[in-house]
Amino acid sequence: MTADEVPSMTPERWLAKLLEVTAQIADRERQERRWLAPDANAWECPDELICTVDDVVFDGFLERYLPTFSQEQREAALGFRDALHHYYEITPQHLDPAETLADPRWDFVRQKAAAFVAAFSSKWPS
Repeated sequence: MTADEVPSMTPERWLAKLLEVTAQIADRERQERRWLAPDANAWECPDELICTVDDVVFDGFLERYLPTFSQEQREAALGFRDALHHYYEITPQHLDPAETLADPRWDFVRQKAAAFVAAFSSKWPS
């Protein structure tokens, strides 16, 4: 089977993965519970959570489907993207979980992630 014969990911499946990641970013309680837990796994930290946005190719999704979004969805998607990019640019390479949880800039990213989830859950594609 060649690369051309492999079916691409459907928009619905791509969005489902994006919603899963952004819901995790929006979930303060889970972050507090797992990031600060004595038995936290190595991947349960702010750095890894931020990396998952790249893993699901958030920017590629916007590039491909932005013209199909409603105004609310466009604002939510771009708002989350911009908040996360800004946060990433002005923070250290390694994020301390407790400091990240106390950072109002991270809270802003969480709010933008929640707005993305609200704008897209069961509302796209139309």
